[in-house]
Amino acid sequence: MAATGARGDRREQIDGLRVIAMTGVLYVHYWNEHPTLESVRVSLFFIISGFLIGVILLSAKDTQATINVTNFYIRRSLRLLPALFLMLFVAALFNMDGIRNSLAWHTFQMSSLYFAITQDWEPWVAAHLWSLNIVEQFYLTAPLIIIFLSRRHIFVAYVLIFTMSVIARTYSDELGLLAWSNIVLAFDPVAAGAILALVKDNADVRAVLTSKLNNLASVAIIASPLFVGFKFGHSETYKLLCIYALASIVLSSYIGYKGVSAYLLANPVTRFLSRVSYATYVYHMALWWLVAEQWPALYRAGPMTFVIMSTITVIVATISWHLVEKHFDALKALFPVTQPVPLAAERA
Repeated sequence: MAATGARGDRREQIDGLRVIAMTGVLYVHYWNEHPTLESVRVSLFFIISGFLIGVILLSAKDTQATINVTNFYIRRSLRLLPALFLMLFVAALFNMDGIRNSLAWHTFQMSSLYFAITQDWEPWVAAHLWSLNIVEQFYLTAPLIIIFLSRRHIFVAYVLIFTMSVIARTYSDELGLLAWSNIVLAFDPVAAGAILALVKDNADVRAVLTSKLNNLASVAIIASPLFVGFKFGHSETYKLLCIYALASIVLSSYIGYKGVSAYLLANPVTRFLSRVSYATYVYHMALWWLVAEQWPALYRAGPMTFVIMSTITVIVATISWHLVEKHFDALKALFPVTQPVPLAAERA
């Protein structure tokens, strides 16, 4: 299947999947707190994150260029921290839901650990940051694993991370782990994304995962709780099946769907929403507090709250992109991840 929808080093259809994940977050928080397909939005977000970072670093490794780890971290910080720190500053300014008492935890990307220790989602305006922490912690180790290990050993490392995460989450009681350890050890879908980046160029893997039959099966797996029942949608079996199904869709999007699927995932609206999706995710809970404190009726989750708060959040995220984030994002050009191998080294 020919790749379509590429724009520079980005894949527009992957951006479309990112918009789906973002919409799922807004739906859960603003409309339905306990959806049947709960695992989909979080797993999709994690798989995309692991896959894209894996693709970037593995591509750099394959060119045999020198990978500047410091610059990698600087680039990630320039993209992720401005919106996050702005949100935390405003939240602390108004002391939203008493966030000042735990501000240091959220500032240093340890919200997931804080919620696991307290076994509570307070302050709720920062509750969504646990999933961002998982990705950021993955970013800390990914360059080191990919730079210093061979492809075979990289594969083994991520299979181990995937397996250990599943075991730790499934048998947390038997292992004496925290009751909320699932939000600290949710590295399996991110690792699955990294594994997908490793095998994406294998012809057999591509043939299987991107086939029409497999894509239909993947959609059926994702939708199965709607027919099997709510309980199955929250089971470990479904979570694992969902990771496989979503990984298949991510790879198919990377290669490029055609026809209607291609347009739905890559069009002017999804391109716009993808650009502001990160800020939308970071800001949406704090904005809910700011707006609902003035209009308490909006604290009631439902379709009205979803429409109003989603619109407000996207507007604010758009302003944030143009006034703040894009200026920091532009600085990434000063910190290239790869550097050409010196000519002398090539001759040696």
